[in-house]
Amino acid sequence: MKNYTLAVSVLFFLFLSACTTIEITERDAFDAYRTVTPETFNIDPYQLHDVNLQSEDGTEIDAWFLERDDANATVIYYGGTGFLMVTSRTLIEAYRNVPVNILLLDYRGYGRSSGTPTVEGLKTDARVAYSYARSAAPSPQETIFVHGHAMGTFLAAMIAEEEEVAGYILESPITEVNRWTRRLVPWIARPFVRFRIDQPIQDQNNLVRVERINLPVLIMGGAFDDVTPFRMAEELYEASASTQKRLVEIAGAKHTDLPRYRQYRDVLVDFYARVGLD
Repeated sequence: MKNYTLAVSVLFFLFLSACTTIEITERDAFDAYRTVTPETFNIDPYQLHDVNLQSEDGTEIDAWFLERDDANATVIYYGGTGFLMVTSRTLIEAYRNVPVNILLLDYRGYGRSSGTPTVEGLKTDARVAYSYARSAAPSPQETIFVHGHAMGTFLAAMIAEEEEVAGYILESPITEVNRWTRRLVPWIARPFVRFRIDQPIQDQNNLVRVERINLPVLIMGGAFDDVTPFRMAEELYEASASTQKRLVEIAGAKHTDLPRYRQYRDVLVDFYARVGLD
């Protein structure tokens, strides 16, 4: 009888969910960004260099090297699945008070970059960007930081583990793919939902990586992030082997809008000042 009651309750819940009216406002219907292009770039104190990176497999990666006179380090930014350089104005403005150059890139298959996105392909792009920042950029730097958002946190953590960097930032991070997909579905609906995930995607695991990296790290997320909930940032903070780590919840922020908040900008300034850049 208990099983029958539970089954009826689940079906009733699903029926109610199916009949629920979901309101979509005009604000919800549009996802607008303040864009920037090489032709319209006017963000002081940066000078934009539009560069073409050649990957080992012949893929051409479109990238921007943002240079400033007072820089004493370079930050490589690895965006999430929806990131394009033309939507980066708010991020660039958030870095204005930090004395660093910034390297941005459109992954293969994105924007003007050639090729097709794959896990191994994006890893290659991440490594090519690091090599460029280290030795071939207009102002090559010995001091490199990496900053990843969402999917890009896998790349940032990978470079932090493999290469010589001074610190790293994980923004709206993912712990590991299986745990993340489980959290996308309410517990009561999980028996009815299955994900089929290619093995190369399943293999990405930030929890394992941060356990092996003892570098200054800033981990932050939005308080209202429903894509990569803040609890994932907390789990990465707890797993991190770093002796210089900081966890920050950006009040009011969701998944992609963190750079719009003053708290985010202040946290960036504080992080880089703590590692000697001011």
